[in-house]
Amino acid sequence: MPNINAILLAGGQSRRFGSDKALISFAGMKLIEYIYRNLDQNFKKVIVVGSKAEYSFLKDAEIREDIFQNKGPLAGIYTGLYFSKSRYNFICGCDMPFLNNQYFSFLKEEIRIHPKKEIIVPRYNNYLEPLAAIYQRSLITKIKDEILTDNLKIKSFYNNSSKKVISEELLKRNFDLEKLFFNLNYPKDLARALRYLKEVDKIEKESK
Repeated sequence: MPNINAILLAGGQSRRFGSDKALISFAGMKLIEYIYRNLDQNFKKVIVVGSKAEYSFLKDAEIREDIFQNKGPLAGIYTGLYFSKSRYNFICGCDMPFLNNQYFSFLKEEIRIHPKKEIIVPRYNNYLEPLAAIYQRSLITKIKDEILTDNLKIKSFYNNSSKKVISEELLKRNFDLEKLFFNLNYPKDLARALRYLKEVDKIEKESK
């Protein structure tokens, strides 16, 4: 297997949440730190795309600020891929804390099976999950072209790229998708996230 980096998008104004959700308390640390630690255990390197001033508490993290400012998550994807030296990169946001090592291993196997695909992306509830997916670094030219024309939809470059879509049926055989792709969008979501966290802690304790 090739070395794979992870890119963690920390930017965004969290309008629906009302505050920077990356900085909320979660499992005795900040949410972004919880996600960062998980990625750091499963990938060669983690590149955090966000403010160096705000996220300096992430010790030893490589933090990069957006090359194109105020262009949304598409610019974050571009920045992460630009600074990554790895051909394959897992990209996620800072609001999905239950993406786990089993899922990462699953994606790595998909890379082995489909090494030429520029995008390997899961489908859930009939929607693609672009921030829980694998991207090849070679996509940066296509993404830059979309940014320069202000086509800032996060999947703007998908139609012009080769991709493997992982079916929901296959994912369901391996994962609890409601938990795996759980997204902290609103303050009310935090209670459910903490309930899921207790389940994760219980499973980890039982496995020891």
